[in-house]
Amino acid sequence: MNELATTSSSGLLTVSPRRAVSVRVATMADLPFLDAMQKQHGRALGYFPTKQFEGYIEMNAVLVAHDGAEHVGYIISRDRYLKRDELGVVYQVCVKGGDQRKLVGATLVREVFNRSAYGCKLYCCWCAQDLPANYFWESMGFVPVAFRAGSTGKRRVHIFWQRRINDGDTVTPYWYPSMTNQGAIREDRLVFPIPPGTHWSEVQAVALPTRDKPALDAPRERKPRAAKPAVVKGPPTMESCGLRFADPAPPAGAGKPKQRAERPKVKIDPQLVAKARELRDRYLEQVNERLLLAPGGKYDISRALGSGAAATPSTLSLPAA
Repeated sequence: MNELATTSSSGLLTVSPRRAVSVRVATMADLPFLDAMQKQHGRALGYFPTKQFEGYIEMNAVLVAHDGAEHVGYIISRDRYLKRDELGVVYQVCVKGGDQRKLVGATLVREVFNRSAYGCKLYCCWCAQDLPANYFWESMGFVPVAFRAGSTGKRRVHIFWQRRINDGDTVTPYWYPSMTNQGAIREDRLVFPIPPGTHWSEVQAVALPTRDKPALDAPRERKPRAAKPAVVKGPPTMESCGLRFADPAPPAGAGKPKQRAERPKVKIDPQLVAKARELRDRYLEQVNERLLLAPGGKYDISRALGSGAAATPSTLSLPAA
């Protein structure tokens, strides 16, 4: 624990991993490690297809931690989220089981902050309410701002965590989307604020009636099973022996077989969407003006904007005309 004894000017513990690791931008050679880690921790991370992994690697959006002999962990992030220049997002962060609780994840998050664009001042992430990872984001100084219902099948609640990333920043306003319709769920989900003083583990999903589906808590109707036809025993046939003729080839000029129609997306009443947006705006107005959301992190991973990190507007020089 000696490496955790140092504190920053803010009184928080400085991040110093308990083992020597280096962080670098991922390459295609790291793809097997990323895929293996995702499969091992699929319940917490969700699922990214291989093509999506490759796309993030090509955008330099993936960082890996390495100890010189093997991979230790990785993080996937972007410094622009929902078309907002000041907001970045962490999609996945994962550390090998034997290297967890050694501040490797904190080192990866801090490196993301340091590599982000100058105008990026906030970072956010979605985390399922039932995962221990929420305590990690809390210790990193992230604030639980809002929540949404997860997929209908899993019936989870997703917590929206957010953090100001610049050292000493107390003025950048918090923000969250009033509705999401992308990602793995691919359905409309309204986002609701977490009232100040309410713990993130206490919020519950809000079930809303939709145009295409009943509410989440509505009982499901079970259809009676059709009676199986009686089996009449007779002489063996080619079908009963597991043999059959091949399907006839389609006639010339016939088009491709019809594909199965996609399930229509769930759409929320536009009036409810407008009310959720107004609730968001009123909530953020009160929260940001009265400073009702205060980070209570344990570790200091802030980005220090000095002359080495980025040039301030007062020091920028324009070329002579």
